[in-house]
Amino acid sequence: MTRLRRTVLCLGLLLAAGCRIEDHTPTGTRQDEEAVQALVSRYARTLSDHDWAGARALFWSDAIYSGPFVLTTAGGHQAVPVDLALAALARRTDGLDPGRFDVRVLRSDYRQDGDLAAVWLTTRRLLPVAGSVRSGEWIEHLVLRRISGEWKILSLAATVSRPGGARGPR
Repeated sequence: MTRLRRTVLCLGLLLAAGCRIEDHTPTGTRQDEEAVQALVSRYARTLSDHDWAGARALFWSDAIYSGPFVLTTAGGHQAVPVDLALAALARRTDGLDPGRFDVRVLRSDYRQDGDLAAVWLTTRRLLPVAGSVRSGEWIEHLVLRRISGEWKILSLAATVSRPGGARGPR
């Protein structure tokens, strides 16, 4: 029986030595995630505060926006420079009571690989509509890039979440 135990133990050690856990952890640090999440919070706060210059400072110079604030003549969405999108948003909200426009982050999902990061946001927005205010959830996808140690938004795509729409598994 001792020989059988020794054989089983050697076989187990041999198998254990051949097994290894592969680490597929994305590159980046906790500090990177904190910096990106802070940028996302500033994004929502600057929009709510109508701080268009502050919002613009979060984007790279050639950043693009695609979403409901900039519609084409056919009623669809078009990718445009972020300056055009912020100007359209400013025209729609400037001069309004601050309680008629607000952006709050409800959820964010963060992914990073090296100097590239992506954040999926679910936001709740209060928007002025025909003399009243409408509240709704938006889904936004931000792509960010770190260059020279600084994170900036490269692109932002947004859509209004379908009311009562079924959500897929996450």
